[in-house]
Amino acid sequence: MQYLVPMLALASTAFADASALASCTTYSGSVAIETGLAYDRDQNGHQRVVVQTVRTITGNLSVTGAIDLASLTFSSLQSIGGFELGGLTVLSELSMPQLTQVRELNFTALPAMQMLDFGGTGLTRASSILITNTGLSSLTGINNLEQVDTFNVNNNQALQNISLQVTSITNSLDIEANDGYQSGLVTSFPMLETATNMTFRNCSSVLLPALANVTQDLGFYGNTMEMFAAPNLTTAGGLIFVDNTQLTNISLPKLTSINATYQIANNTMLKQVNGFTNLSIVKGALDFSGNFTEVELPALTQVQGAFNMRTSGDFDCSTFDELESNNVVRGEYTCRGSETTPGSIGTGTSSGSSASGTSSAGQFQANLPAVLGGTSVMAGLLQLIL
Repeated sequence: MQYLVPMLALASTAFADASALASCTTYSGSVAIETGLAYDRDQNGHQRVVVQTVRTITGNLSVTGAIDLASLTFSSLQSIGGFELGGLTVLSELSMPQLTQVRELNFTALPAMQMLDFGGTGLTRASSILITNTGLSSLTGINNLEQVDTFNVNNNQALQNISLQVTSITNSLDIEANDGYQSGLVTSFPMLETATNMTFRNCSSVLLPALANVTQDLGFYGNTMEMFAAPNLTTAGGLIFVDNTQLTNISLPKLTSINATYQIANNTMLKQVNGFTNLSIVKGALDFSGNFTEVELPALTQVQGAFNMRTSGDFDCSTFDELESNNVVRGEYTCRGSETTPGSIGTGTSSGSSASGTSSAGQFQANLPAVLGGTSVMAGLLQLIL
């Protein structure tokens, strides 16, 4: 069951049904506010929607394509099943001062939206969050999240900072293309201890001081951070650092095992890789390429996949040659220094001196259920104000 704000003016025959809804606090169903609202406009041609009584919507609240909607207020709303805002080009004010719980939040194409007003502590629980192509400069209102399964924030050009208090992310975290104009995005997850899959792109810093375990991949691509440290990380699925052009230092002192690929590639400022003092086991491939001159892996006892160590720098492979001769490396072994174009596993060889070894070459989207269906009218719930 859903109540739909129609494209046409409300008919008088709907008022009896709407009046019964005006005093309800829990609405069992979905609410859709769609394009073509036939109500008065302010001097700029914009509209406002205010709902004052409803505390709970068990289904979805969906507002899409209402291109003249500038302000949306649900004064008493505390929890929603799913919450979708999309294609609202002039929406600049969102006020839900009591909202704390959302199953799915999906915000797309909201260029005028610069801030969220969820009031109090803001959202504390959500299953999935997608925020893309908005004008938001911060995520105040969701930064006190305690629980989230999927978190995807991308292509928000004004976003300066993301800081969440979550302790676990059970599905995936994706942060990318949030440029913060000139400075880049600062990300901080001070309480996060466990995660399944994490991807960071275009960030100027990433802080994960409590992170202890990542069951799938922890990946950093095209960031501008100068260093990365995870002092409590002990295990990861895959660990990947690619195209982080300002990165000079990586410190993971407690990391003991990587259960998939361990890749460091094309991080042009990274000359020394020496922050993995306790890494013992790599169950996938170890794949390093770049212009580094020093790699220290003193505790390494097993690489179950291929071993690819190729650099344009002056590099001594003798330590790793010894590991290969002692069967520490189970897959194909390559180690070369002074290469013209060092490549990752699967790329061709290039001219340079072979230090030793064999001559081998080495988004998400939170989908809200459809809210189209029977169309009763919720006139009593919606107060449209100039």
